[in-house]
Amino acid sequence: MKLPKSKNIKADRYIAGSSSFGKKIAKIKLSANESALGPSPKAVREYNKVSKNFKRYPDPDGVSLRKILSKKFRLDPSRIILGSGSDQIFEIICKAFIDKNDEVIVPQYSFIIYRMYSKISGAKIIYAKEKKFRASIDNILSCVTKKTKVVFLANPNNPTGTYIGKKDLIRLRRKLRSNILLVIDDAYFEYVNGKDYSSGLKLFSNSKIHSLVVGIIIL
Repeated sequence: MKLPKSKNIKADRYIAGSSSFGKKIAKIKLSANESALGPSPKAVREYNKVSKNFKRYPDPDGVSLRKILSKKFRLDPSRIILGSGSDQIFEIICKAFIDKNDEVIVPQYSFIIYRMYSKISGAKIIYAKEKKFRASIDNILSCVTKKTKVVFLANPNNPTGTYIGKKDLIRLRRKLRSNILLVIDDAYFEYVNGKDYSSGLKLFSNSKIHSLVVGIIIL
């Protein structure tokens, strides 16, 4: 009996952030963006309410949740995509936009998930060198070729903790071709209080010129 052959995918394995350092247990684990406070009491109450009806499938389109998010962030509900964590959103992006032999640019020290799903989709990964562990806009732009399809950028970055200011972020989008998708991962935006910083969602959500920018918020 012959079985179908699977693809030979060579991608790095994702390993979650360590919860302990030597003998000391980490109480606050920023590497995985985990809350040290636990769930909100309001969220627990709502969970208990809906848990009585777990025998039913939830709304696959998340209509109610997207309406709530659209009011909070002042976005058209049709522009909101829900996922099981950011990983699923990155997977959808790669499946929707990347073809075999396309090129994807990522900063030198970036979230491994970008590379994993890009490779699975058949893309070639191009690493843009960083400057003192900070993503370099000039180095990213120097990596662009005719085959470039997507640029992934976590801002602030995981795992280095550095960030790109809003002026440089706007410059990057303007310098990139319009048919290159710029994916801005805003997962850690709450940790930044610099005056020169702005989340991708806030910066580009109402922009008509930069409509190909994707802001990702982990809620």
